[in-house]
Amino acid sequence: MSDHSLAVLEYHRLLELISGYVQSPAGRQVIMRSRPAIALAEVQSRRDLYADLLALLDSQRSLPGLHAEDLGDILSRVAPGSAVLPGEDLLACRSQLDTVTEVAAFLQEPDSRRFVCLSRLGDALQPCPELRQALQRSLDHDGSVLDSASDTLRTLRRSSGNLERRIQRTLEDLLKNVELDEVLQEKFVTSRNGRFVIPVRREARNALTGLIHDHSNSGQTLFVEPSETLPLGNELVSLRLQERDEVRRILAELSARVRERLSHFRRNQEILAELDAAAAVARWARDFDCRLPAFGPVLQLQGARHPLLLAQFRQDGQGRVVVPLNLSLPKEIKALVITGSNTGGKTVALKTVGLLVLAAQSGFPVPVEEGSLFCLFDNILADIGDEQSLQANLSTFSAHIANIAAVIKQAARGRSLVLLDELGAGTDPLEGGGIACGILHALLQGRTMTIATTHLGMVKNYVHSHPEMINAAVRFNAETLQPEYALDIGRPGASHALHIARRMGLPPAVLETAEGMLSQEHLRLEDLLATMEAEQHQLSSHSAQAKATHAELMRERSALKQQQETLQRERKRILNDAFKQAEAIVSNARRDVENSLREIRESAQSAQHVAAVPPRSQVDAAVVKARKLIAEKERIYESGLKYTAAPVRPLPLAAVVPGQKVWVEKLAAHGRITAVPEHGHKVTVIVNAIPFVLNIADLQVSREADQPAVPPPVRVIKPRVSGQTSHEIKLLGLRVEEAIERLDAFLNASLLAQLEEVRVVHGFGTGKLRQGIHTWLRKQKQIRDFRLGKDFEDAGGAGVTIVRLK
Repeated sequence: MSDHSLAVLEYHRLLELISGYVQSPAGRQVIMRSRPAIALAEVQSRRDLYADLLALLDSQRSLPGLHAEDLGDILSRVAPGSAVLPGEDLLACRSQLDTVTEVAAFLQEPDSRRFVCLSRLGDALQPCPELRQALQRSLDHDGSVLDSASDTLRTLRRSSGNLERRIQRTLEDLLKNVELDEVLQEKFVTSRNGRFVIPVRREARNALTGLIHDHSNSGQTLFVEPSETLPLGNELVSLRLQERDEVRRILAELSARVRERLSHFRRNQEILAELDAAAAVARWARDFDCRLPAFGPVLQLQGARHPLLLAQFRQDGQGRVVVPLNLSLPKEIKALVITGSNTGGKTVALKTVGLLVLAAQSGFPVPVEEGSLFCLFDNILADIGDEQSLQANLSTFSAHIANIAAVIKQAARGRSLVLLDELGAGTDPLEGGGIACGILHALLQGRTMTIATTHLGMVKNYVHSHPEMINAAVRFNAETLQPEYALDIGRPGASHALHIARRMGLPPAVLETAEGMLSQEHLRLEDLLATMEAEQHQLSSHSAQAKATHAELMRERSALKQQQETLQRERKRILNDAFKQAEAIVSNARRDVENSLREIRESAQSAQHVAAVPPRSQVDAAVVKARKLIAEKERIYESGLKYTAAPVRPLPLAAVVPGQKVWVEKLAAHGRITAVPEHGHKVTVIVNAIPFVLNIADLQVSREADQPAVPPPVRVIKPRVSGQTSHEIKLLGLRVEEAIERLDAFLNASLLAQLEEVRVVHGFGTGKLRQGIHTWLRKQKQIRDFRLGKDFEDAGGAGVTIVRLK
């Protein structure tokens, strides 16, 4: 890519904007070194990484802090074989490993593994856990070496501490000697040059034997180490020297271990910087409402906005809005020429296209709407702005022509995007127009897409007559004399020079002279272009209103859909609650029956209540009454369930009449038909006082019929004990359900009769009846246990089950 084009299109300013979102200097360097790629695979690789970071932000998660210190200088200094790093530098190395460990753990989480690019970078990180533990064990938060760095260091420091306390106690005892009151300046212990001393008056120097280490600023106080502590002080100095050597040994060992893993530290730094830069791009993209670029055979921009203008308007705080640019070029078009008033709109469009293409080929998300497509270019070449060169003694026109000559030469080397501002300007309009047409013709010969701006009528006519070129106009408001920055492709734009001059206060006489100098054909053309522009403005206004109406309808449709989903969820919840309530009702009823039966049995077994035991007929009546209670509660539940359950019978066409009650499955609610069209398959239905126009196919017959309700019959289960003897019931040939129903009644009667053991005859057969009975018996609380009959011991053998009752 041309450095000149990058500078003209302000690519570096875009990088500066994005780098404001990084957390580390290394991340900023990665951003500032970014350049557009020309290979699709490289662009896609960068894009995929940014896509992962954007998806991570969307999941309300973010990478751990990536503000690790840049280790470049430290790693360079430790590379020589004998280099020893100070504790502060080793602490920086530990900080990197701490960050690497945290980031690697985050990217190993199951929720992070779906991000392929991030996972790949996370797998490449080297946490060096053993070295990290050694650095944590050895270094304090300020880089000083901890006692835990080695046993030797811990012993030396403990000895030094004990010796220091011993010296201090000796000197404190000396200070308490009253004979030294006239000798001492003050009574305290201090240190000078690493030795413990006491303050002595200069005139009393000979009264105390010892070594002078320092004196006060006035010279009146001498700091003396008494002879009593001199041997101890010497021993302390020796211990401190040994400690210093041990600390240096520890730092040298740690430095050597860092040196062994230099490649790991350098690779970690590269990955952390890359992650920081990518995370910054994602945050910038979210802040500026950007989308990942998509690539195709044509250039198609929808809602494109210049990122630097977005940032400037945001910083100004004046509420200004960047007008989005829409640009769509057919595949056969190789040149777009933008015309219109000289008020800046054309150049903004040119720079917007150029900078967004550079950003897209860098893999960056770009501020465009969905549906935008970018082409991949080998060269992006631009000639924009005042290119006058004082050093080369070139005029503005000459400088432009020199640049364009270089552009034409470079454009032939591959697929190129050429951006030319004010083509043909700076010289005689007639000659400038001819040169501009020649330049456009030359650029058509290669694989070049050209976007140019101009005011020259000759160029407009040339473009209009060429099948591979197309005109475009920057929309202009004739009342405010301001560009609206919207681009109308397919028509040239008027210059509005006379209108602007009139508004800017140019004397009428001057304007009259100017109009007299212009041909009638030129004036009619300008008026025609201005009229076309006004009509286009009106069409755009109507189109905007239509889009707003459509958006409002789509919002209403979305709201109705959400309401439908809410109603369906509520319906499911009601049904679920009804099922739970029904289960609770039946369970409570069964528990009440079991409690009643238990109380009857307990009463029958109590001697003092023998006379109160009810006759058999009353007990049977109680059982029947309890079963009626259960059946009644089941009936109540089923009745309610029929009301809430959705119908399944479709609505016949004969029933499609006003007033017909229907069920609307999509809304999960009942409604009533109010209007039926003569033709078509839609009707108007009122649901909860809201009219809906619905397809007849979406309606079903409502079970809320207007006929009088007929209460369903109550099902009474009567105990049947046919085939029963006093201790035996025969269930041969019955289905499992019927057999269990009879067995339930038989066991209830046996319990009331206070039987301890009964026989259930089920036979052999396939074994299905026996298995069903055994499964049911295991769930009955009134059963103590049961077993299969034994051959030669129990009549019927394995065709009988012996049941013992509680």
